[in-house]
Amino acid sequence: MQIPWKKTTLAFGIPVLLAVFGPTVSASTAMPLSGTFRATIAPVGSRSADGNTIISFTFMETFTGTMSGTRVGAGTLLVHPDGTLDVRDAGLFTGTIGAASGTATITGVGAGVFASFAGRFRVSEGSGGLAGLHASGSFKGSATGPVSFAGTYSGQAHVRGESGQVQPSDE
Repeated sequence: MQIPWKKTTLAFGIPVLLAVFGPTVSASTAMPLSGTFRATIAPVGSRSADGNTIISFTFMETFTGTMSGTRVGAGTLLVHPDGTLDVRDAGLFTGTIGAASGTATITGVGAGVFASFAGRFRVSEGSGGLAGLHASGSFKGSATGPVSFAGTYSGQAHVRGESGQVQPSDE
């Protein structure tokens, strides 16, 4: 003869035990990114290869909008004989993304001409309030001077945290 309460206790007890003692699972929340950037580069070296000019540089960049803060880093600009360019850079961002503050690595790749370029960026390796944040998106802009650039960015950030919630900034 079966005792009905044993099945009920087992069916109810296991999920309760897993909820209380099991691993914590946090949800990922998406947040749209948009805003502007301004960057100034400082060439640190150049060379030529196959008709291309390769310029190594350091930079300082300021973000406004969903990402608000500064990024400092280094990159390489490849200027082709036809005037087109390719750029790769990486830098340490310090500031806020949404309502969270901290630091993160932002890498970017772009192409175009000085008058109009576009590319993609990725945000990773966050610390402080940006730990667990991963973002990617696109940017477009143009030169505003011999060593200065400005433009816009847009994308998506995904944050995994205790609450899984991302609070938009008050901007």
